[in-house]
Amino acid sequence: MTDKEHEALPDVSAEEAPLAADQTTEDADSLAPASARRTGRIWTLLLLIVLIGGVAYWVAFIAQPAHRVTDDRIAGLAADNAKLRAQQAQMEQQLAQVQTFGAQAQAASAALQELGKSQEQLHDAVSGLYAKQTQTSLDWVLAEVEYLIFAASQRLVLERDVATAAAALRSADQRLSAAQHPDVFDLREQLGRDIAALEAVKQPDAEGLAIYLANAVGMVDGLPTRAIADLDMSFSQTSTESVSAENWQGVARALWTDLRSLVEIKDGELEDSVLFDPELRYFLRQNLRLELASARLAILRRDSANFQAAISLAINLLNTYYDTEDGAVSSLISRLDGQLGLQLAPPIPSVSGSLDAVRAKRNTVRETSEAPAAT
Repeated sequence: MTDKEHEALPDVSAEEAPLAADQTTEDADSLAPASARRTGRIWTLLLLIVLIGGVAYWVAFIAQPAHRVTDDRIAGLAADNAKLRAQQAQMEQQLAQVQTFGAQAQAASAALQELGKSQEQLHDAVSGLYAKQTQTSLDWVLAEVEYLIFAASQRLVLERDVATAAAALRSADQRLSAAQHPDVFDLREQLGRDIAALEAVKQPDAEGLAIYLANAVGMVDGLPTRAIADLDMSFSQTSTESVSAENWQGVARALWTDLRSLVEIKDGELEDSVLFDPELRYFLRQNLRLELASARLAILRRDSANFQAAISLAINLLNTYYDTEDGAVSSLISRLDGQLGLQLAPPIPSVSGSLDAVRAKRNTVRETSEAPAAT
């Protein structure tokens, strides 16, 4: 309180002074809690405001984004779950289809097995029917086929006649085909292999070559020899000139020729073709004929070694003593050169497989036909 307020107050007595002091103390005590309560209320209000602001901030900026992220995750998980359920449903459908296909495959396998059994039963039934109705006919067919195969084997062994043997095997195959029997399929397969083996053999044209050599033997006399061989300088040719009174000089020439014929002078460095005596042309041609004829005989006998030897000697005679510039000589040499290395007897395959097969089939047919009679 100020000094003016103290002056305005009335004077109190000594008795009233303690009462006034007590009253003042009570007023001060009543005023202090009220201000403290107001201050506490203010701080409480401020604290509530801050707390509400914090909650609002947390809700606005932290809780809602977190909820959005959570909601997005939940939505994503739901979508993934839906996809997984769809995939599961699809896989279950596919599994059902696979199970269906497996059942169908098992049914098809069982049907195929039943079909195989039915075919085997049908084959057995057809074979039995043929065995009952055409047993004798099949035995005759197999007998004919065996004869044809045996004939082919004989032609191969004795004559090396591949063409005739192949024709015989083809005839046997046609006979089996006409029989229309289900049990001869294996035999026809063996025949087909033997026929293919025979057709693969490269046979030389022996007949054509033999004819050519025969014609060559006939044309030997017309083949020209080398030029020196056509000059006939023998004594018999020069001594045939007539000697008369008008031709008395020929006597001296004849005497000189007779004396010269007693001596023969040769140059050892000259080739054999130059030293060839014209009087020996006959023997040369005979030798050439013999070599060509020997080659022709070797062809007919399928003797490759003697054929090659004869051809080589004939070519040597032609190149040594005959005019190789002549067309006939050069053509003959070229044709003979082309036959060098010719194999007249190539390896011949055997047809014993077909022969054994048909004989085994005949034995089976006979055993089958005799079994019902024995029972």
